[in-house]
Amino acid sequence: MAERPVIARDTGFNAAIDNLTEGLSRLVRKHFELARTEVRQEVSEISHYVGLLAVLAGVGLVGYGLLNLAIILFAAWLGDVAVTAFVALGLAIANLGAAAIAGVRMLRTLRQNHVQLPQTTDEMQRNKQWLKEIRASSSPNLPAETN
Repeated sequence: MAERPVIARDTGFNAAIDNLTEGLSRLVRKHFELARTEVRQEVSEISHYVGLLAVLAGVGLVGYGLLNLAIILFAAWLGDVAVTAFVALGLAIANLGAAAIAGVRMLRTLRQNHVQLPQTTDEMQRNKQWLKEIRASSSPNLPAETN
């Protein structure tokens, strides 16, 4: 049976630094992959809801327009032109007021809600703790924390 050649591995300080830098670069790559995956999932979910909201908004807008038209026609049937004009004006003011209130509330909600990547954040915190532990247990030659 032939013997396999033994590959000599450098086990000194340079090898340790090489392994550390390789591990850190792999860690950074994995974090970017995780963040990219989370962003794709969030965008997919949000786009689904935005599409559904657009369809429902279109249907609601048609129904709302027909309701307003029916109210104005009913006012015209009951009264004269002045009554119809006042009903149309009242509907317009009520609609614009409701839209303004809803718009302000939506803007406030959007400002309060931030995009979050919970898995990436948790992973970054674990890695930060891991690096602190390595720094504490390693030789004093490693640089100090640079937060």
